[in-house]
Amino acid sequence: MTREVPVPTIPTTRPRKTGPSAGPPSRRALLRGLGGAALAAPLASCGFLPADRSDTLTFMFWGSIQEEAGVRAVSENFSRQPGGREVDPELVSHFSYQTKMNTLIAARQEPDIAYLQMGMSMRLGEGGLLVNMLDHRDRFPQLDDFLPEAVHYWNDEAAVFQTAIEVMSIWYNTELFDAAGLPAPPSRSPDAWTWDEFVATAERLTLDHEGRRPTEPGFDPDQVRQFGTLAPTWSSVPLYALLRGNGADLFDEAGTRCVVDSAAAVEVFTAVSDLIYEHRVAPSPTELASFNSGLSLMLRSGRVAMAIDGYWNLLDLSAADFPYGVGVMPRFGDEPLTTITSGATGVFRRGRHQEQAVEFYLQMADPELCPLYAQGLWMPLQRRYYTDPDLLALWSDTDIHPPNFVDSVVEPLLNHAVQEPTYRIRESAQVFSRLDPALDPIWLGHVRGRDEIARHLRAVTERVTPYLQGVYPDVRREA
Repeated sequence: MTREVPVPTIPTTRPRKTGPSAGPPSRRALLRGLGGAALAAPLASCGFLPADRSDTLTFMFWGSIQEEAGVRAVSENFSRQPGGREVDPELVSHFSYQTKMNTLIAARQEPDIAYLQMGMSMRLGEGGLLVNMLDHRDRFPQLDDFLPEAVHYWNDEAAVFQTAIEVMSIWYNTELFDAAGLPAPPSRSPDAWTWDEFVATAERLTLDHEGRRPTEPGFDPDQVRQFGTLAPTWSSVPLYALLRGNGADLFDEAGTRCVVDSAAAVEVFTAVSDLIYEHRVAPSPTELASFNSGLSLMLRSGRVAMAIDGYWNLLDLSAADFPYGVGVMPRFGDEPLTTITSGATGVFRRGRHQEQAVEFYLQMADPELCPLYAQGLWMPLQRRYYTDPDLLALWSDTDIHPPNFVDSVVEPLLNHAVQEPTYRIRESAQVFSRLDPALDPIWLGHVRGRDEIARHLRAVTERVTPYLQGVYPDVRREA
């Protein structure tokens, strides 16, 4: 959590809507997984190695069509600047991204700059393959203005920076709340729902094919036409905020033991499971897969009334042509917490244009130059875009941002946020590849009820702990 930071008020200069806007859908989640470099060598002849591009700045990234358009806009602008260098942006499918990156590393032909999965960025930095961004602060003093949560130290002297800022909030369909006669989710952290209030609201919003609620006689859980919410089962992001808010964690401070078996963690896992199997207000993973649509379409169609999810959904919501809103996360304990997440952007030490790669990164991180901030995909990395009213308005006072956006999203980011653990935990991709499948029996309903879940989580702890190898220094928060 950060110390209390005052959030400026943006004067309202025009009517604002939360409806349609141009732009196709974006990707749902950040790239996960970790491939071994040893797997890359046999693939070196499979078309993954680039031709000689020594005169250009090479940038490899993953993302949606809209994200690609934003990257290319910044690239073209950078290339046209006096003394600028042509940028060659290469969009790679997230399904093959890790394989291609490992192939390039094995062949010593990395791009100048690239998106990186969280754990991989720390491993490559510690292994000497990435530029220490902190070494460029004299040349680019704006690096000193980055939020501390966006700077991840792989040792006491060197760090990698995030690509953007993303946080968790409640996104909802305002018409469904109005139809149920319910007030909107709270927009201020001091007013955040307790978990019981969140569940009670979800019960009022859940309807079967006959319009009955789960608390009413005759409710048919097999014929639900509108679910109140989605279960926040993503362990390192929305679930992590709930755990931390209840005094629990996934791992101990030293990163040597999995601690999902604590009483406080069991309470949270049970509560999230109960959304599906006890209260019947959220679809099971099997039901959710059958919807075959992203959050914006589920909210627009009325299949789901509200959900805890990331800021990046605003890009899709703004194109979906229905009235939506945003509220603060519910809380366990006294403080409602949100989670900060995002992959990293790394500059490779073997690249020929290191300083220009850092400069290009800073232009991608500039809401005045990159359209992806105002379009609702990214939140800024630099503090001044949150504390200066004019700069805050530049990217958040738009037709697509709900009127209460600053209270619901910006203030929790600055004052009630925890960093997801995937940068801090060593070999986090390997660790989560063991943890998440081990939690699946809870989400699939094979393990139900507090006692059974507690027994299962003790087994999960024993299974995951041997893969933990300690922590990186990671984020340095201000006193």
